[in-house]
Amino acid sequence: MREPTWRNWPEVGSRSSCLILKDIAMPKKLSYWILLGLIMISFSSCTNYSNERSLKKFISRFNMKEYASASTYIYPDDKLQLAFFANEVRKKAPNAFVKVDYCTAKDDEVIATLKWVNANDFLRNYFANIGKKLNSEDAFVDKIKVKETVNGPRLVFNWGCPYINTEKLKLARITFENVERMNIRSGAGKNNRVIGNLARGDDILIDNSENGWSRCYQVNDEGQVQVGYIYTKDMLITESAFFSLGIFESMSLLVAVIIIVVICFPLIYLRSIVEAIKLLGCFSMLFAVILIMGFIYVFYHLLEKILFELFIINLPY
Repeated sequence: MREPTWRNWPEVGSRSSCLILKDIAMPKKLSYWILLGLIMISFSSCTNYSNERSLKKFISRFNMKEYASASTYIYPDDKLQLAFFANEVRKKAPNAFVKVDYCTAKDDEVIATLKWVNANDFLRNYFANIGKKLNSEDAFVDKIKVKETVNGPRLVFNWGCPYINTEKLKLARITFENVERMNIRSGAGKNNRVIGNLARGDDILIDNSENGWSRCYQVNDEGQVQVGYIYTKDMLITESAFFSLGIFESMSLLVAVIIIVVICFPLIYLRSIVEAIKLLGCFSMLFAVILIMGFIYVFYHLLEKILFELFIINLPY
């Protein structure tokens, strides 16, 4: 059989030579994406899921007030305590955030030195009242228990009110269109003294209800947890879901990596896709724009998930 010589090959610059080069280059591009996917999967499989790292992830989400995402690192029964702290304490110290100065794992707990930055007197009083007094630098040493769940180890959240029975707690919210505030009274009835109020749009933790009145919990200006009663007959009451997780928040790191590699695969043919869009009509062009915007949205959230789980880099939502 005669071997091909250089004369059998098309001239450089001819259409056939371009097709050959294109066929050679395409697998090369594909190999780049496969390599990227393998690198990302290897990163995800080698990620350190230690309890200290879980605490740092929780603190990062907490500081950004992304409480739904932060709740994924908390033991399920303590999510109500997180809701209480977010609703009643954090809102009265809006500029405060936490820094992890030091943390180490010991048996089934994490011992951490946590420092509040921009703390106010209300926050200092509250932590003193729950037995976690801040020092002169607004720091305290916290011993955080770790409990096993079907989804792995989770942190016990112990910044809430220690004597509230979380098994009976529910969230209540004003639903009256023409009501901006509702009074919180010292007893179940309008004849009792007003000790606080609930603003429209805010949630409040309640438990037992009787004759339309529910016992509720609120933190006063001195940082003390006080028990009151609020009329909840016509209020919106949420019994179980205190934090609604979105699809990206509940997604595992490995799934996020796989999806982002899959949706990025068409970018290999980006030039062909752009040329095809140019030939489409107005409505098809509009559909293409919507599709591209959706792609950017999904890509951004997946990238945020991957960067946070791997490197605790918190991109803004």
